[in-house]
Amino acid sequence: SFMFIGHQKGRNTKENIYRNFAMPQPNGYRKALRMMQHAEHHGFPILTFIDTPGAYAGIEAEERGQGEAIARNLRDMFGFNVPIITTVIGEGGSGGALAIGCCDKMLMLENAVYYVASPEACAAILWKSSSAAPQATEALRITAHELVKLNVVDEIISEPLGGAHSDPEATSKNIKNAILRHMNELLKLEPETRITKRIAKFRSMGAVQEGVEVDPYIKRNMKPRDADLAAAAAAANSADAAPHGGLLLLE
Repeated sequence: SFMFIGHQKGRNTKENIYRNFAMPQPNGYRKALRMMQHAEHHGFPILTFIDTPGAYAGIEAEERGQGEAIARNLRDMFGFNVPIITTVIGEGGSGGALAIGCCDKMLMLENAVYYVASPEACAAILWKSSSAAPQATEALRITAHELVKLNVVDEIISEPLGGAHSDPEATSKNIKNAILRHMNELLKLEPETRITKRIAKFRSMGAVQEGVEVDPYIKRNMKPRDADLAAAAAAANSADAAPHGGLLLLE
């Protein structure tokens, strides 16, 4: 027996709206955690399937503790004794994906994407324009082939010609074969060993070079600052000289 948990996005606009475009609320993450705890209690391996642009960021979600719900999932998933395999079947965005993605093995369909922020959002933040999305996409390295090189993803699952949606049955068989192959390997390990490897997998993500000479000058390719700093400084100094005081500039 297995415990299946995943995002459901819908196939058309009506279903997308009904499913909130696969952006979970805090109660959704808490429900997922409750099911994972049930699986842990009965010894069921956990299989999660990611397809979300991210957690819902509405006011009501924040009021219900969206950040706390995600953080609790992250913490508890690293301590489960049962094997956990995650498959990215569409898109995986930020903490909304990671909240059910702390796993022993991360699998990914070859045309899926997995990112900390969408290219459009990244471009709007760094380049101040969504038109820079192609540059952001290249910098983020969100594709399966790039993430395998970075050791974020363990295996790429091939899709039929035309994509997964062109032949769902064949895609399902490919996913099943990959999951069972990795599950057989994980079941041979002791629970303590699996937990240690799971933690080490995520702690090893990213690379840091020490002792390498770096350029002391900060370089950027972003939109120039809109504010006139010279005028703002002059106005602040004038206010500081006023009888009732004003801003204090530290130079």
